[in-house]
Amino acid sequence: MTQGCGSRLQLQGIHKHFGSVAVLRDIHLDIQPGELVCFLGPSGCGKTTLLRIIAGLEAQSGGRLLQGGRDISALPPRQRDFGIVFQSYALFPNLSVRDNIAFGLHSQGLPKAAIGQRVSELLELIDLNEHADKYPTQLSGGQQQRVALARALAPAPGLLLLDEPLSALDARVRGHLRKEIRRLQQQLGVTSILVTHDQEEALTMADRVVVMNHGVIEQVGTPQEIYRQPASPFVAEFIGAMNFVDSSRDAAGLVKLGGQLLDMPNPAQQPGQRLRLAFRPEEIQLLPMHEGGLPARIEQLEFLGTFIRLRVRVEGLAEPLIVDVDARRARQLGLCEGQQLGMRLPADALSCFAA
Repeated sequence: MTQGCGSRLQLQGIHKHFGSVAVLRDIHLDIQPGELVCFLGPSGCGKTTLLRIIAGLEAQSGGRLLQGGRDISALPPRQRDFGIVFQSYALFPNLSVRDNIAFGLHSQGLPKAAIGQRVSELLELIDLNEHADKYPTQLSGGQQQRVALARALAPAPGLLLLDEPLSALDARVRGHLRKEIRRLQQQLGVTSILVTHDQEEALTMADRVVVMNHGVIEQVGTPQEIYRQPASPFVAEFIGAMNFVDSSRDAAGLVKLGGQLLDMPNPAQQPGQRLRLAFRPEEIQLLPMHEGGLPARIEQLEFLGTFIRLRVRVEGLAEPLIVDVDARRARQLGLCEGQQLGMRLPADALSCFAA
């Protein structure tokens, strides 16, 4: 299938105000050709407004947008090179699947045979050949979303915009469609932006994640970087489960976790400065009491299928810790409520923030 090469998108100092309220502040971002970038953040963080500015559906208060080196800052939506998929699908109920996909191609003035060939290729890609003559109401939610995706891809746009495309679907269909969208995006090489508040969606689909909060970008990085090296306490708390412990750094450069001293080289932190340590529940190692470690007691167990989530009270810490243990290790340790254990935390599992 022929497909236009994805285009580079540059956002330079984008601001947006609604009256006196700043919704976006000084957004700088460079999205590479063929990349899938995810805007992730809580409701009201500005991610949908930023997508609408890229599409030309909302005017920025300041800053520039460049697509493929062309300044599109003031262009209306029809003169921008993008396809868009909404949460609500927005299919035409009176048109068949085939005609929905072909809709954007007719305005390009293509010959009828070329339109027919393109639609056939896309029907094959989304695996809906046998449903080509059905109407949207005769399809499942997942099938309708695939039609909306094919319609957005039909004119071979340089940029694909996905606005919470899977949030209306049930979990099983959502998981399947994530893989389908990612496969199509990679196969066609189209530069894509996905807006979501779903961390799992962002981490499984994106080349890079843009974490937003209160109209600013908190961090941009690969899913692994965002998860393992959060740049701020907000990112640490928003992505996945996280434990936070107040601590300080001593003159020897060690930080205290309960009764355990951990070496954490970070020249930015001064001796005596109050710190917040952050670490993932799965990084904590539980041991039988005779093998040492910090004394800990299990307060609560929660079975979550492939792993057990524990609430553990640790000597020297004011708040209990959350610990995730895979099912096999849990069986080896014979975990139960009230059990006394040892606990260790590798120093390289820590993130360190100013209190």
